[in-house]
Amino acid sequence: MPRGQHGKGYNTAQATPQHNSTIAMDVPIEEGRRNVVPNFGGRRSPVRWYIATTAPSRELSAAASIRQATLTGCRAGETPFLAYVPCEFFWRRSVRSNLRVPRREQQFPILRHYLFLGVIGGLCDETLAVLRERDIDGRNVHGLVGILGSPTKGPLQIGPVGMRWLRERGQEEVDGLTNRTPIGAISSGEPVRATSGPFAGFLGTFVSVAEGGAVGVISLSMMGSVCDIRLPIEDVERAA
Repeated sequence: MPRGQHGKGYNTAQATPQHNSTIAMDVPIEEGRRNVVPNFGGRRSPVRWYIATTAPSRELSAAASIRQATLTGCRAGETPFLAYVPCEFFWRRSVRSNLRVPRREQQFPILRHYLFLGVIGGLCDETLAVLRERDIDGRNVHGLVGILGSPTKGPLQIGPVGMRWLRERGQEEVDGLTNRTPIGAISSGEPVRATSGPFAGFLGTFVSVAEGGAVGVISLSMMGSVCDIRLPIEDVERAA
């Protein structure tokens, strides 16, 4: 090896191609971290639902903390809280030099700074005290900022229209319809969005997969003409 200016091989080594490399398996979200869709029940359910606001990027962690919160006093040990954060799911592959790393499933709230709070029997002084608990620095221990309400009536319960919307979002998540880049689950003719290349952000129609499922073919309509483009399958997302 030739000698470089700082010694033998210091700045003259060349990157070599990877031989016999394999792409690792896709990595789904760990079961304990995956968003939880609660049972919203029917009209006669004892659970009352409210809209809460959270600190920045604390929606999922706040929901997890609220689910584990317990009451004290005469109702010590009770866990009357439910929480739901509607999410979208994506499969993303990190780019690290020439390494071919696995795709990882990621979840993102569709409503930033908001979560839906369920309380068995509705909010009262005991449940509000738990939700308002603060640490030594004065910050809410759950990551909550507030609960939507009015100065005269206090926290406002979600009405029938809002509950219908919540049940629909929860059912869509259970059915996998919020998986924007599902593995092998996009059907021909579905509306999709390109997320890379010169057509990033363009809406089109999914045509098929190619090269063993690694490439997605989508049809775009531009200036009165239709053309097919090919993108890595992880760069093809379901249009919301």
